[in-house]
Amino acid sequence: MNEFEKIKKMYDDGFRCIRYDDTKDGEMCIYFKNFESEDSEALRVKGFEQKMQIKNFINQNSLK
Repeated sequence: MNEFEKIKKMYDDGFRCIRYDDTKDGEMCIYFKNFESEDSEALRVKGFEQKMQIKNFINQNSLK
């Protein structure tokens, strides 16, 4: 399972992105929290295409 699939499953399980830090040529660190269970997780992602796919997913699934 790639990182994008893991993030989609985490969203299904109630986690939401609370922050991400992205460097131009390095890793993107993504921080998640499940506000019902108070659990938190962090993932590191590499690769431009995967980072853009994840950012788009997070932005589309964020509360506005």
